[in-house]
Amino acid sequence: MRKVIAREALMTYFVQAHEKIDGRMLWLFSQRPREYIFTNDLPETQSGDPTRRWHDLRGEWVYYNGARNDRTYNPPAKYNPLAPVQPDGYPGEIPVTDFEVAVFDNRFPALRHGIDSPGVDLPASGHCEVVVYSKADNGSLADYSDDHVALLIDAWGHRVDYLLNKDTIFYAMPFENRGSQIGVTLPHPHGQIYAFSHTPPIIERQAMRQAKSSVIERQLDKKNLRVTEHGRACTLVPEFARYPFESWILSEECGPSPSSWGSSRLDMARALKASVARLDRLFGEPMPLTMWIATAPKGYEDNWPCHIQIYPFLRGPKRLKYLASVEQMTGLMLSDVLPETAAAKLREAS
Repeated sequence: MRKVIAREALMTYFVQAHEKIDGRMLWLFSQRPREYIFTNDLPETQSGDPTRRWHDLRGEWVYYNGARNDRTYNPPAKYNPLAPVQPDGYPGEIPVTDFEVAVFDNRFPALRHGIDSPGVDLPASGHCEVVVYSKADNGSLADYSDDHVALLIDAWGHRVDYLLNKDTIFYAMPFENRGSQIGVTLPHPHGQIYAFSHTPPIIERQAMRQAKSSVIERQLDKKNLRVTEHGRACTLVPEFARYPFESWILSEECGPSPSSWGSSRLDMARALKASVARLDRLFGEPMPLTMWIATAPKGYEDNWPCHIQIYPFLRGPKRLKYLASVEQMTGLMLSDVLPETAAAKLREAS
């Protein structure tokens, strides 16, 4: 670890920024001021040069980084790169003996700022970070305290706001992949943040339609699709759910980023915890899922309310939802569970 870059004391949390041995950044978030004991950092490594090519038939970018094929894959527990590192421990990404929530620049990024690429490929400009939810190497969001999940929300808000403040970034998306069934190779609870140098087409299309007709807020009017409420936060199944048991969490406080949830951040934390626990109870096993914090793209800050969307991948006990030929080739989703049925079953599992 090279040096402390900055310490910030904000309304609900504290954050310290540090530069790692290889120049990547590490941010440590805590609920109270604290000092850290720094230990063994990972050595420098070659992470490749992310590039992109234009798919002229689909009108979209395709991204490449061959180095990502060599990223860490299900290591033994003592080599877990996301765990705290004791003074005599194996080097890790978070070289401190204890932490609450940590964020660091991804060692194997799909996007990277300020690189040049020869030949037909263009630089895959952007930024990638890893968000480590806690020092515990197992469990889920449902296992943490309300305050700890609220701290995670603070970390999402801090990083999204910081990244979108850059002229070169147009969209920043925190997300999580959960479960070996969908390819997760590091079981330590964590998520990521991708920040793009352009707004992805699907995101922009949604933002445009939301700006015209307030589609997101309209979901709150469907009383039979509501699952539960936690103060100023509401969990529901959207009327057009694409995945079985898809769940959205909305705050009464509308704004472009998790930092805009303000006084409802604890309610959003409780709703998120309850949603994950509910999905795990639904079929009596941990639910494989993807989750994203649906932030506003640049230019849509005034009419996109930041919220959470969770896409579960079980449609029944031991029945994984696969994205097969029709769905992958046409982009049209086929769901076996009506949203009204899903909402009723989720209420039963509360």
